[in-house]
Parts: sequence; structure tokens; C-alpha cells
Amino acid sequence: MPELPEVETIRLQLDQFLRGLTIVDLKILNPKSFLGQPELVRGKKIIGVKRRAKITLIELEGGICLAVHLKLTGQLIYRDKKEKEKGICEEEGPFDVCELPNKFTRVIFDLDNGSRLFFNDLRAFGWIKVIRDIREIGEEKLGPEANDQKTFTLNYFQEMLAKTKKPIKLVLLDQKKLAGVGNIYANEALFRASILPTRPANSLSKEETEKLRNEIIKVLNEAIKFKGTSDRDEAYRQATGEKGEFQKHLKVYGKAGQKCPRCEGVIKRITVGGRGTFICPRCQK
Repeated sequence: MPELPEVETIRLQLDQFLRGLTIVDLKILNPKSFLGQPELVRGKKIIGVKRRAKITLIELEGGICLAVHLKLTGQLIYRDKKEKEKGICEEEGPFDVCELPNKFTRVIFDLDNGSRLFFNDLRAFGWIKVIRDIREIGEEKLGPEANDQKTFTLNYFQEMLAKTKKPIKLVLLDQKKLAGVGNIYANEALFRASILPTRPANSLSKEETEKLRNEIIKVLNEAIKFKGTSDRDEAYRQATGEKGEFQKHLKVYGKAGQKCPRCEGVIKRITVGGRGTFICPRCQK
């Protein structure tokens, strides 16, 4: 599932591509993927693109907003007039975007400059919702943005962890407590902080809590810099159709059986809360 760095990468690109354009038409190929009234969208100018947690928010004139959640296999791909339906193609497979629309295209937006925005989703779990108020996506129930040092403060993090004995990894994945962190970056941040994912959250010392917070912020911002992670069978693609690059910089995620990059230990795969979890038993305590 795309996490904060992937959604932020898409947001930054779409804000550049779409700002000031008008949606002249949209084609809904899968009714379950589009929730709301299409007529509220047609003819509307795009004001800008924002993000909250893992949700992309395409703001339109008149107070209308398109909230997009990519879920497990969603993609938002922009093709300008010159590219037409054929664009960047890195490899063939279920997630390739060589030619669009394809059999996994669920919604198509036609824009007034001749470009198009494609919403693809292999498993069709993702959605686009027409909303008038951000609270319709449950925004008030989400925790602070995990890469925002102003709201994700050390004091907040300490108080949050002190209240629960749940494994620290599960706490990081709880969007009501911290918005944007998913499986990949929870693994990476915990490794960098030398903390076992199975540790009770309230067992972390102040020093460990501070280090973990710093590593969460650092790894998320690094991943944004490298345009997100497209790991093996991951569906994530940038809005341009290209893969991300951060998979080349992962330390432990998906590396079971390989040597730890920090010591002579061997990375192991365990399960925490039903999620594949990668650790170095020697480094992480």
C-alpha cells in the first residue's frame, strides 16, 4: 500500500501538472471506484492538490474536492497531450502503465489542455470520493503527520507510547495515532533506531523514543526525496508512470536472509500483527 512518501510524491507531481486545469469530462469505468455525483466535477477548475495521511485531495473551485485513496494497488497516472495513451514503460506486468487505459483503469479524467488523468486499480479496493468538507474523510480522527516536526512532537510521542503496551510497530501503524506510516517505513525506522518491533510501546526510554521519532521523520523525508518505494510486486508508480527509487536504499525491508548492513547478523522475517516484519535480532533490542 502506498504510504506517506508515495502519496506525497504523487501530490507534488499532480499539483504541478493539474493546477489551473479544468476537468472537461470524466469516464467512470467501475462505478464502485467513484463515489459521488460526477456532475459536480465536470467543468470545474483544479485549484491545487493537497494530502492528508495517505489520502490525496484534489481541490476544485466551488469548494468541491476529490479525495483519492489508493489502498493496496491504486495508481494516479498523468499523461499529457503529447504522450496520448502511451507513456513511460519500465516493465511489463500487472502494474505496468505502458499503454492507458488498460484493463485496470477505473476512472479517466479529461482535462482542457488535452491531457488525461487515469485512476488504475488492479484489486479495485481504492476509491475516489466527491466531498465538500475534509471531515468527510474522517480527518479529525487521524493523528499528526508523521513527517511534520511541528505537530509530531517528542512530547506527543512520549505521551502516546506511555499509554499502551501494544508492540511498538503496531502503534506506528495506527493512523489514529500517527498518520502516514505503513509497513515499509515502520520496519526501516525501527531498524535505524535499533528497536525491536515487538517491544511494548511503553517500555521505550525517553532516549529511545526521541531516537525513534527522529528516525521516522528522517526515513520518510529521505523516501520523499527518492520518489517513494516500488518494491518488487508493489503497484506504486509516480504520477509520471515511473517507479520510485527508495527501494535501492532500504536497509531491512524485504531482505530476509541477507547480512545486516550494520553488523554481522542476519536479517530475519517475523510476523507482527499479521504483517511481515524484518529485523536484525543482533542490532535491535
